[in-house]
Amino acid sequence: MNLTEVKPLYLYWEVYSDIKKDILTNHYRAGKPLPTQETLAKTYQTSRLTIKKALRILQDEGLIYSKQGSGSYVRARATDDDKELLPLDAPIGVTYSHRDQKITSKLLYFDARLPNETEQKNLVIKGNEPIYDIKRVRLVNGHYYSLEHTTMPTHIAPLDRKILKGSIYDYLGSIGIQLTDARRVLYATEADKETADALHIKQGSPVLVIEQTAYDQKGHAFEYSVSSFIRDHSRFVLNVHRRSPDMPH
Repeated sequence: MNLTEVKPLYLYWEVYSDIKKDILTNHYRAGKPLPTQETLAKTYQTSRLTIKKALRILQDEGLIYSKQGSGSYVRARATDDDKELLPLDAPIGVTYSHRDQKITSKLLYFDARLPNETEQKNLVIKGNEPIYDIKRVRLVNGHYYSLEHTTMPTHIAPLDRKILKGSIYDYLGSIGIQLTDARRVLYATEADKETADALHIKQGSPVLVIEQTAYDQKGHAFEYSVSSFIRDHSRFVLNVHRRSPDMPH
């Protein structure tokens, strides 16, 4: 990732976000050392001071720890079951959170239309700006996992059915659009008929719903989605860490 065009004031925060994503997606494995500060500085074309600031935030969040004279290491998860605990504070999709498992998609609906008021508000668009309307069932290792209802402004990128069978985020990343931030609202509800039929569960069964507005590296909203997760197949975790007084909020 080339961050030379990022303003210096925010560079360490961009480095922190990028390394955190690599930790949460298992690019950097638990218990293994991170690259040295010198290596990271060369990778991000920045100073060691910037790298130190980024690593300090990661350490305050409990994602890494330091060994005297040995560098920084990725902190191991608490239990062997953590591979089933999906991080709520990480802006990643199912393909990344289940990196070592087989992810498939069943496309139920795909079209374009004008946005309703909720979609206009979350995507910060006008009523005459068309959006994609996408409904997909996501399966993990062949098992029904979630129903995703995604809306996205059509000007973001051209989409087709072939792309929607895989990872939308992978496709967007290939054209320079990265999910870097997300706002999520969680609540429990009962599956309506559409959700029950899509996930092969009984109508009225409990499901966890996550409403998400996703933002790219420039802070622009590019996706608003409502995803319903089967109760017995999904577990989520949110790690809360107190920041040091001198770190940004």
